[in-house]
Amino acid sequence: MISFSDTVVQLTKRTMNYIREHEAELGPRTIVIQVEKMDDFLSAAKREGSEFTWLSDESKERGGQGKGASPLSYFLSAMGFCQFVHYAEHCIMDGTKLRALEMKIAGKIAMQRPRRFTEITYEVRIQSDEKDETIISLARKAAEDCYVTNTLKLACNVKGIIIHNGSKVDEHR
Repeated sequence: MISFSDTVVQLTKRTMNYIREHEAELGPRTIVIQVEKMDDFLSAAKREGSEFTWLSDESKERGGQGKGASPLSYFLSAMGFCQFVHYAEHCIMDGTKLRALEMKIAGKIAMQRPRRFTEITYEVRIQSDEKDETIISLARKAAEDCYVTNTLKLACNVKGIIIHNGSKVDEHR
């Protein structure tokens, strides 16, 4: 069973209620990341105001040192990480219980210039005792609230497939 600490529940409810009440007047936030180039394909990144650093590298097969995920791996995983924050928020706010939550993300890239993602498909696998309708609503809300998913939808085709307890229950763009 996926669980949330009392602190996370309290902070999430306070934040979500504040956003609901003040959404129209809230301005944009800025997130600042500092990236430092190191040897070969290796780079280090750090969010301003944080002491946590993460590395990006290419695989050894591509000449990298294999010390971190590739930039495109981080790029695609960001959508899953972001959606999962919103899954957590909606589970907390709506009282939805999940046993397991996983996502597989596949991105098609154009090798010709301009190089870009042309299509991204993500498959969410959810184990839960909740009704299919509850899971479909949760999945759609998490995707609709996701900054990364919404940004990607402006750049390429994005498709979500929802699997609940082993059965496909929804597909959305």
